Amino acid sequence: MEYSTIISLDVSDKTSKVCIMSKIAGKKQILEETTIYTTKDALLAYLKTKNPTWPVVFETGTHCRWMEKVVKSLGMKPIVANPAHMRMVTESNTKNDRNDARELAKIALADVELLHPVSLRSEICQQMLRLLKARDVMISVRTKFINQLRGFAKSMGFRLPSCSANKVYLLNKSQWPENFETVAWPIMDILETIEIKIKAYESQIKKLASSPDLKDKIDRVREVYGIGLLSGCALVASIDADPDRFSKARDAGAYFGVVPKQRQSGEMDMQCHITLSGSEFVRNLMVESAQIALRESARDTDIKLKGLRICQRGGKIAKKKAIIAVARCLIVTAVALLKHPKRKYIPLSEKGRLELEAMRTIEAVA
Repeated sequence: MEYSTIISLDVSDKTSKVCIMSKIAGKKQILEETTIYTTKDALLAYLKTKNPTWPVVFETGTHCRWMEKVVKSLGMKPIVANPAHMRMVTESNTKNDRNDARELAKIALADVELLHPVSLRSEICQQMLRLLKARDVMISVRTKFINQLRGFAKSMGFRLPSCSANKVYLLNKSQWPENFETVAWPIMDILETIEIKIKAYESQIKKLASSPDLKDKIDRVREVYGIGLLSGCALVASIDADPDRFSKARDAGAYFGVVPKQRQSGEMDMQCHITLSGSEFVRNLMVESAQIALRESARDTDIKLKGLRICQRGGKIAKKKAIIAVARCLIVTAVALLKHPKRKYIPLSEKGRLELEAMRTIEAVA
């Protein structure tokens, strides 16, 4: 769709550069350039004075969600550009906020599709991701405190007993050296508080996962062995509970960056490291799920079999390749189940079962 006039914003944390550009007699002309504060009130006051038929262009980022709401509240059309596809802007030799706003406007006037517009997630899916990430922050902080505590103990000539991370604050303190107790007590109190907060986040995640908008979809992806509550919630929320955004289920692998980069020219066709595009947070959760699915004690599935085949090929990074391949299979299978809710999921085919039995027989003989 073509527009004759565009409002573009290059958004920074405190201020945003605005460029209004119009196409007049086939030539692009700047009608106005200014700077506004990056706040709801400032954006609302500025846009109220403009033609409501002019679309507003800005890139995805920290502020894009509330900006989209402000633009829509005025009956204007928001166009949210994907910065990953905006090399013309990001790699410019004269890059500054004013020029970035101009380039966005020029691209939008030429062809909006060149911006690779994205749809922002619904509020419930965004809230789910916030809760998951907040819990993840608490887990990281807890790990740092526990590692520091164990380091203090080693420096004093003893070791803390092994136990799961969520039980460290319950360790018997009666035999601790006095000096260590002075250092450790405040940390133990913090660990206890962190554990309470983690459980609170998990309770909120479970409550949100049982909501009518998400429950059926999360239950569906959890049919895939290896995908648990947290990874299932993250996967569903990250695609906005809408699997139809992918024309094919396998496109989801590229969306989460677990497919190899390709370098092809003439006779040369190389496949390199994975692209790492999309959400790093969700990708890491799916990698953890893949590690669970590949455990020796894990349930036998066709997905696990694929990983074992890669491991059997050998090589320095065979295990890493297997984990990524399994993560990709988990994602693609989960999205396929969402796209086809009535399709029956068969974890292990008869052919897969026989192949696994043959593998184990060969290993036993060897």
